[in-house]
Amino acid sequence: MARSVRRITLGLLVGVLLLFVMRVTYRHYQAVAYDFEPSPPTQSLHHPERLQIPGIEEMKIDLKDASLSGWYVPSRNRAAVVITHGTNNDRTSMLPEIRTLAGAGFGVLAFDWPGCGLSEGTVHWSEQERHALSDAIGWLQARSDVDANRIGGLGFSIGSYIMAQVSARDRRVRAVVLEGTPIGYRDVIHWQNAKWGVLSEMPAEWALKNYGFATETLRPLDVIAQLAPRPLLLVTGDKDDEVPPYMARLLYDAAGSPKSLYVVAGAGHENYDQIGGQVYRTKLVEFFTSGLLAN
Repeated sequence: MARSVRRITLGLLVGVLLLFVMRVTYRHYQAVAYDFEPSPPTQSLHHPERLQIPGIEEMKIDLKDASLSGWYVPSRNRAAVVITHGTNNDRTSMLPEIRTLAGAGFGVLAFDWPGCGLSEGTVHWSEQERHALSDAIGWLQARSDVDANRIGGLGFSIGSYIMAQVSARDRRVRAVVLEGTPIGYRDVIHWQNAKWGVLSEMPAEWALKNYGFATETLRPLDVIAQLAPRPLLLVTGDKDDEVPPYMARLLYDAAGSPKSLYVVAGAGHENYDQIGGQVYRTKLVEFFTSGLLAN
């Protein structure tokens, strides 16, 4: 009888352990897979006229295998900024930055990454996105309202990851703002999935490989020094639990001058405008005014 009870107890413990392992594995695999599965397009994408941004217009950029959808606000000062959004989102997530810079007279190009929003294609967060950003910069260069020597870039999260990679080797980008930027995509994925050690890290790694992110090149930490002597502004929130603030500090230490680091007190991963308010908006305008209009 006692032996039978022990067997049942052991069986229950093994079952509970297996359920726990399955739950952890599934949860951490899906957490990474979610980055490659874009959310449904927001309604505002279809109604730019409701955004109360004077002059905003829809635009498209044809790529090799797809096309990018975006908005453009014509420049009133001959300078322009391309803005890139993060995962599971579209260009509407960057409306505070679009409004701020457009209101200051800058041309603003904000597009949906391939596979996101209204853009065609699939999500990879690698060479495809780098080509898309390069083509967007070229589109800006060809605008009659833009001085080709006065183009800046602002990226958020994975958008800043791509922005750092492209700007490091593309001198057409003359001033760069990187917000909530990982030192490397794999670095932040492992940080986010470190709770249970190998048990949570391995399924995260499986997801990366299954979605085609087996090899990482051009980590921002490795290439950020190449931005110099172009001006760089790094932005992070001190409550960021997705891309920890220490990564912004590592990037700042690795970058060349001129550079600045703005830590938004009380902000998480994406609410810089809401928490930072006018101070945040003023920093953006002053940064691009100095970086793109001073000479």
